[in-house]
Amino acid sequence: MDDSTRDRAIRIEGLLPRVLRTLFKPDPNDPLVDIPVGQMRMLRLLTLKAWTPSNLGEELGLSVSAVTQMANRLDSIGFVSRVEDPLDRRVKHLTLTPLGRANMIRRRDRRVYRLESVMSNMPVDRQVEFIALLEELIEASAEASEFVDNSIFMEAEVEQKLPLPPAYVMEEK
Repeated sequence: MDDSTRDRAIRIEGLLPRVLRTLFKPDPNDPLVDIPVGQMRMLRLLTLKAWTPSNLGEELGLSVSAVTQMANRLDSIGFVSRVEDPLDRRVKHLTLTPLGRANMIRRRDRRVYRLESVMSNMPVDRQVEFIALLEELIEASAEASEFVDNSIFMEAEVEQKLPLPPAYVMEEK
């Protein structure tokens, strides 16, 4: 069968959501299961570092007031706090609380465990090849000008209720 690039793109567009839903099926016991997609995106970014509301808004493509509302909701459940900037007391940084960080670490660990379980059924060389292909797909999408704003990832995120794809690394403190 001699597929065109469009035919292959259609197949991938149908397969990726199924793969992501299968691998990252929400755990009903996860305290994060009912957190809206936008707030999950915020939590993922906060796993990397503390952010000012304006910088976080720029990264998320949201207004500062929208970020503040989301932060207020996450603060009310104990996942986010505001920390004063030591150099300028007028500036506040949003950061994960120990509870927020612990929940994000547990979430990541569950997802990694699920992937590990699935990948253990594949030969090692295919695992390595699969990772390389995913990295190549991400690189190719970054080079395509129509994806500069990550709109394709945002659409997939909303459809799948999954966070954005950039990898993050967290160490438990």
